Amino acid sequence: MKVYIATLPNGFFGSAGCSWQSLDVDKLSALLDYDVEIITINDLMNIEFDPDDTVIYTSSDEENIRLYLRDVMHFINKKCRILPNYNMLLAHENKGFQELFRTELGFGNLRGNYFFDIDDSKLTMPKVLKTISGAGGSGEYLAKNKSDISTIKNKYFEVSSKRKIIKLQRRIKLKSSEFSIYSYRHKGFSLFVEQEFVPNLSNDFKVLVFGDRYYGLKRTVGKNEFRASGSSLFECVKPPKEVLDFARSVVDKIDNPYVSLDIAQSDDGCYLIEFQGTNFSPLALLKCSSRYVYFNNKWVEEENNKDLEENFAYALNTFLSYN
Repeated sequence: MKVYIATLPNGFFGSAGCSWQSLDVDKLSALLDYDVEIITINDLMNIEFDPDDTVIYTSSDEENIRLYLRDVMHFINKKCRILPNYNMLLAHENKGFQELFRTELGFGNLRGNYFFDIDDSKLTMPKVLKTISGAGGSGEYLAKNKSDISTIKNKYFEVSSKRKIIKLQRRIKLKSSEFSIYSYRHKGFSLFVEQEFVPNLSNDFKVLVFGDRYYGLKRTVGKNEFRASGSSLFECVKPPKEVLDFARSVVDKIDNPYVSLDIAQSDDGCYLIEFQGTNFSPLALLKCSSRYVYFNNKWVEEENNKDLEENFAYALNTFLSYN
């Protein structure tokens, strides 16, 4: 088996935490237990891969790069193994796909719905509404009543004044059946996710998983807020056993060498708020002095070396050796 590390054309490989910071791909390559070649994503369509080869790549928060990767990796995924897996690429910066994915596989413990027409919103209030992209709590709203829904509708689902004038003109010229079709087409759509609201949360947990290594941050819900994401109020802690056990069950479903999980815990259990399998912030790994490994049916605390490339290599070596 040959392993290819595919960087962006400028040599950038994300997941270092900031858009101006890159993983050291030379160091990562040296730490992998395989024959490794470093290429760029522009080389991928010109390589004759063997079925047992593996391409390691990263997504991007830049939309055009991400869409390019979705197209290219669709074909590379048919030729050899890609890491992260293709589902994780589709889930990156796409909470709608995340919702469909966990509904299909039946994990997460949180009721949700993905829609483009706000009139197809199904969950009872209070509920959380989210744009499908955005990090740090951006594009997230707590809808408690019809007034909150109207505010979201006016912001995201309204058509332009020009379109409203055109619709009036079309109403005069078109048959009623034709105008009904036309009017729906220009009703005003936006991609959104709604999720069950978990009340009375004072914090949630950011759990990073690299192979069998688990890293946890406790994130506090800010004043007059309903979410911990984006609050910048975090501390390194050992997540409760229930949170670590829940994270481990989610990792089994996602089937990726590394993953970032946002987990809420209430008296009724744990809930998966969001997840990412590529290009996520490694803050918990870089800040916390300990990590946790499940060994002999219990969680064992280990010292964290805070070495990002070593952890990525460890996760990849572990995953490839078992898959």
